[in-house]
Amino acid sequence: MTSSTNSDAIPPGDRMGDVLNRVRQVDPTSDEAAVRGYMREMAEAEAVLDTVDLSDAPLSVSFSPAWREGTVR
Repeated sequence: MTSSTNSDAIPPGDRMGDVLNRVRQVDPTSDEAAVRGYMREMAEAEAVLDTVDLSDAPLSVSFSPAWREGTVR
């Protein structure tokens, strides 16, 4: 998949450092270039999802803000 993204889609310096630190908590061998690639892919996916109009689509599961938190058994 090839598409163009703007530079705002990838977190700048300090934010990228924070993301990289969090990723390395899970996988200490993570490469910065790979993390940047994943961040770019997520930004591209988010841009595509932002174009989807679901205003006419019914929800497959009803939702009520009055539902209690947690699971009911």
